Amino acid sequence: MLHSGARPFHKDAMPDFRTPFYRLLMGLALLGGVVLTSSAQEANALIPWSADLNKGAGVSTVVVRAAAVGAQGGLLQGTVVLPAQQTDKLSMPVAGVVQSVLVSPMQAVRAGQPVARIMSPQLVEWQREWLMAQAQARLAQNKAQRDEQMFADGIVAEHRRNESRAQSDMATLAERERRQALRLAGLSDAELNAASSSASLSPLLTLVAPAAGTVLELPATPGQRLEAGAPVATLGRGGALAIELQASAAQAQALRVGDILVVQGCKAPARVTAVSNQLSAANQSVQLRAVLTAREDCLRINQFVQAQWQAARPAGPATQGAAWLVPTAAVFQHGGRQYVFVREQPGFRAVAVTTGVGSGADTPVLSGLKAGDEVAVQGLIAIKGAWLGLGVPTPAAKDARP
Repeated sequence: MLHSGARPFHKDAMPDFRTPFYRLLMGLALLGGVVLTSSAQEANALIPWSADLNKGAGVSTVVVRAAAVGAQGGLLQGTVVLPAQQTDKLSMPVAGVVQSVLVSPMQAVRAGQPVARIMSPQLVEWQREWLMAQAQARLAQNKAQRDEQMFADGIVAEHRRNESRAQSDMATLAERERRQALRLAGLSDAELNAASSSASLSPLLTLVAPAAGTVLELPATPGQRLEAGAPVATLGRGGALAIELQASAAQAQALRVGDILVVQGCKAPARVTAVSNQLSAANQSVQLRAVLTAREDCLRINQFVQAQWQAARPAGPATQGAAWLVPTAAVFQHGGRQYVFVREQPGFRAVAVTTGVGSGADTPVLSGLKAGDEVAVQGLIAIKGAWLGLGVPTPAAKDARP
């Protein structure tokens, strides 16, 4: 019984699996991902294939096209950044109020040049604590010297002499700690010596540039109250800029540290210095970093750039002259290597190739091919079946059915 909506089965609705070509496809399906057995042909053996088989298996071929080595690497896009090791950020060492800003954005500064002046009551407190620690250290040192003399005269015990020494050492360490905190806050040794001799306290603090560079950011404004650690200015030192680029997962497989990038608008090339080992969750791209090989005024920070990738390969036959462009569909993988089927009368031959990064429709082949080679772009499954030893299909013909 058939359901009301069911269509009766008809034998003509099913494909005829008795034809040689369908038997070949079934053999490939059963083979799955199994490796070559002893019955498979050698990797470089000629695969017999006549022109009559092309129609039944849907095989078509194209002639490889030449492409310059420098233009075959693929296009990458990215942004120019200042390396972290060339960036200095001035921040508030203590809480206070910005009294004045002494530089402007994009201004070149020298090492030690004043950048901003700060008014900080906390700085006064630190100076007071330091002067008190200094006085206590002097008092403890004098006491230790007296006890040392009295011990030598036999007036006091050794235990008292040792206690005086320890107290003097601890007081000296406390004074050094307070002095070092003031130096980290930005006071120079000359200012500290002057404060020590005069016992004066000053709330003014001048922030200076640690090295020569350019003012990139200046978030602080006069009259603004800032907490300790708040940024005041960002300075960029002179040096080669870096480029952070985005590459697809397929491109990242071919990119290596040391590869050359031809940067648009620059005479000197850039060299890849790092390739990330993870994908971006947002766009599934791989981030890489490149640095210009020479100092050149062709880039600006945050500039959007395009770069042409070129593999840094040693000189040899594969890198001299031209590479070859083939349709991406012509390249397949087997046993961890990449192959193409090259037409050789009276058949095909599987040729191992080395590929670069292409644009998607075409793949550059760096080695393995020569001028005039004709590669298969359709019907690869049938040729591969014959290559794996599953047999060669016979030409398509009309099947006689009983």
